[in-house]
Amino acid sequence: MTMFSLAKAVGDILAPEFVVISVFPAGQAPHELTLSLELEEEISVTARIGCDANNNPAALQWLQRKYAREVASIAYLENAIPSVPVPYVIQVDSNTANPVQGPYVMVEDPLGEQLQNAVADLDMSQKEFMTANIAESLAGIYRHMLSSSSPSLKFGAITGTDAKGGPIIGPISRSWLHSSSAGRPEGPFSDIGQFLSNELTQLARVAQDDPAIAGSPQASEAIRVLLQRLNKLLPAIVPADDPAMVRPTLSYSDLRDSSLFILEDGALGGMAGLEATVLPACLAAAWPAFLRRDGIYSQKYRNPKEPWRPTLPDNEVAHLREIFIRAAAKVEPSYPVALQKGERLRQMLEFMNASNWEGLRKWESDVRNGRL
Repeated sequence: MTMFSLAKAVGDILAPEFVVISVFPAGQAPHELTLSLELEEEISVTARIGCDANNNPAALQWLQRKYAREVASIAYLENAIPSVPVPYVIQVDSNTANPVQGPYVMVEDPLGEQLQNAVADLDMSQKEFMTANIAESLAGIYRHMLSSSSPSLKFGAITGTDAKGGPIIGPISRSWLHSSSAGRPEGPFSDIGQFLSNELTQLARVAQDDPAIAGSPQASEAIRVLLQRLNKLLPAIVPADDPAMVRPTLSYSDLRDSSLFILEDGALGGMAGLEATVLPACLAAAWPAFLRRDGIYSQKYRNPKEPWRPTLPDNEVAHLREIFIRAAAKVEPSYPVALQKGERLRQMLEFMNASNWEGLRKWESDVRNGRL
């Protein structure tokens, strides 16, 4: 579909309740187009549409599951944790027999500006307030399941809400882009051993799918050796001896600056692309990206092909990390503990998810030799 016909189709979907004033492309991925909509009611909306997914069954199924998980997460968090600023779902459709000819989800944009743009207008006291507000929200999500004794809680994605208001935990689904995984559902998992075994297996397949690796016997062998070393490293970086660190815990893991929206006074206005998962506690606790200088955000390990400009100077980050820790601890004392105990494991999985194999080699060597 042309942009003109797509804009008309979006307008047809939202009419007569909403009147679309403007439609702009906001991003594109294989088989998925992101649009920014302005409505007459002074509402900004982000629409993600599965374009041409009909020609790829694996892509279609993956997008359908992705949109369903996001809507289920929003509905669950809205009811279970009212203090978390969740977006409003305008429209969702998993079918292809609609005006845009593909699955879609349309969600009202969070209030405020994206963090990387908002901080320029904040003084230090407002940055401190912003950091504390984000910490309180993340720790509030994290603590939600800690008191649960439900044996049905497993590691996976929230796919719905049961009759008692509890979460229905379903499989995690890899991107259809990785041919070895082919969008195949994975999990849910009963323990951290199962979860990590699956993560390493699937991410190893992602590495072997990389054309630069698959086409080079030398590169393939280097990845095989690296993965062997990582498996040997796991016992030292997984806090399996602490039951509190491996229990199922609610998490919101998209903590990029572009996903956190900040109001004029520094308060958290909302989170974009809200998809909640249940993870081991040591992985569920995480730093927002603007406070990161470790792992894939370290100058030493970063992928040079992906330039990155820190949102804040280092001296402010060091101060605000202390603010974050104190604010999170007031909501849930175990959150800072999980941050510390799961740090190496989170870093390792991030490297693999980002396919930053060169950075991972350096990181593994530094951890193994006590340099980190």
